[in-house]
Amino acid sequence: MANDLWIRGVVLIILGLIACIAGLVMKLYAATRRPYPGYAEAKVVDIISVERDRYAEARFRNRQAAVFEFYADGKLIKIVDREDSYPCPYHLYQRIRISYDPANPEQYRVITAERERILAVILNAAGIILILIGVVIFILYASRYIL
Repeated sequence: MANDLWIRGVVLIILGLIACIAGLVMKLYAATRRPYPGYAEAKVVDIISVERDRYAEARFRNRQAAVFEFYADGKLIKIVDREDSYPCPYHLYQRIRISYDPANPEQYRVITAERERILAVILNAAGIILILIGVVIFILYASRYIL
């Protein structure tokens, strides 16, 4: 019975380490999927009305566009979102992650890889919990022989 506790504790610690490593790999994978090397957190500072292209197949003449503000190499950049939508998918003062071209910060893409980021957080949390449970079980095993 005592050896079972030791084995279970070690197995849980190993599974926890594997889950943490998988979370790190998922985080690195999400980082490599960025279209541009630059990375910043932008803030929506305004929502403006922009006239659509006259060839746009839309019911309305105007669209709502978010104005993003972010720092690229210490320089403040303000850009208008190119996404053609009505209403605007962002709200005022919302923070979003963007990937941008350092040579031309006006070339950007909003990072929507939230699924990979959430999965990485879940894997890391599960790994930490498994490691803690394994350590507790291992301490229970060790306390039988110490006390």
